[in-house]
Amino acid sequence: MKLLTFLGTGKYSFTVYVWQGQEHGSRFAPAASCHFLQPEGLTVFLTEEARRQHYADLCQALPEGLGVQPIAIPPGRNEEELWEIFAQVSGAVRPGEEVAFDITHGLRSLPMVGLLVAAFLRMGLNVPLRAVLYGAYEVRQPRGEADCTPMFDLSPMLSLLEWAAAAERFNRTGDARLLAGLLEGEHRALAKQAQGDRAQLATLRRLSNLAGALKDISQSLRLIRPQRAMEKIAGLPRCLAEAQPALAYAPAARPFTLLLEGVRRAYQPLGLSNPAAPEEVGLALATQKAMIRWYLEREQWVQAVTLAREWLVSWAMVQQGRRRILNQAERAAIEQALGAEAKALFLSHKEESGRAALSLASLPQREEALSLWLALGQVRNDIDHAGMREEAGEPQALLKQIQGCIARLDALPMPEV
Repeated sequence: MKLLTFLGTGKYSFTVYVWQGQEHGSRFAPAASCHFLQPEGLTVFLTEEARRQHYADLCQALPEGLGVQPIAIPPGRNEEELWEIFAQVSGAVRPGEEVAFDITHGLRSLPMVGLLVAAFLRMGLNVPLRAVLYGAYEVRQPRGEADCTPMFDLSPMLSLLEWAAAAERFNRTGDARLLAGLLEGEHRALAKQAQGDRAQLATLRRLSNLAGALKDISQSLRLIRPQRAMEKIAGLPRCLAEAQPALAYAPAARPFTLLLEGVRRAYQPLGLSNPAAPEEVGLALATQKAMIRWYLEREQWVQAVTLAREWLVSWAMVQQGRRRILNQAERAAIEQALGAEAKALFLSHKEESGRAALSLASLPQREEALSLWLALGQVRNDIDHAGMREEAGEPQALLKQIQGCIARLDALPMPEV
């Protein structure tokens, strides 16, 4: 394990650093961190002024035989120099190498830069991170001849950036799987700490239940399973309410409590407790239409056009008085009729209309519905064939076609049921 640290030009005074029951007295926090963590090597990032003032004294304070590598960095006077510091620090870590940081010393914003680099290495490059230690000299306590300075491991606070990344993904795409993963991780950690306390374990299990619900909803939406998604979303408010006591046990999950209302609000229009019930078919159609728009707003183009095509079949079924929209035989008959009558009307395939087992002559806005059926079929086929055709649509043109189809679908009259 390698320890990385910064060295500034401050007036470093002797103090006794305390961490996890261990103590070590030194002018330099990195020397205490080396005592606590026992690294195989130390990398020190320092300016030329810091090298002149403190580097020799730091080396004398370190354990004998410890390999020390000084790396010169600029003072960080502007954005360009801050990015140069980032490059120097990240470049000092080999892939897969376990590291720890001591960010106690350093000029101005360098401790913050160190914390952000540590977060990037852990989240972006999967670098194993042992600890991010900070000696809080400003809250030291007098004790005998020397002050006592607590040292904190800030690495748990890096989870804030993970929560931020998960929240950003959810807000942008509606995918809550990263949020679910963080909740599940917190559940495992707290369950381990509960040490067999059955009452507490039962309460904490609600975190796992909520994580499972969010994962199930996200997967159902990503894989275009509207019936399951609607049912699971309808049960989400109960899961959120039941998880509230468990969240009180989980300080590291407090960021999620700020996201609860946003999660509930984003999914709420898509919930329906019994979408397959014939008596709920009108609500099911309206909810699926909202889901299509939800997909579109989150740039889930494939899901939007796939569900739009299936929605048009369901819409035609209900307009024909058929309420069991999941009945495969009836869906097949409606699909055949839509295809046959659309070809007969727009593609001069007059013989096709006679092959359908039923007629859609009474369909509201029949010509528009049949035209939309052809348009949706062309767009979906273009997507499904992955551009493996000579006249594959350009991405931007394809997106405009999808948006146009959804706008036309929105304009169709909802059936009176």
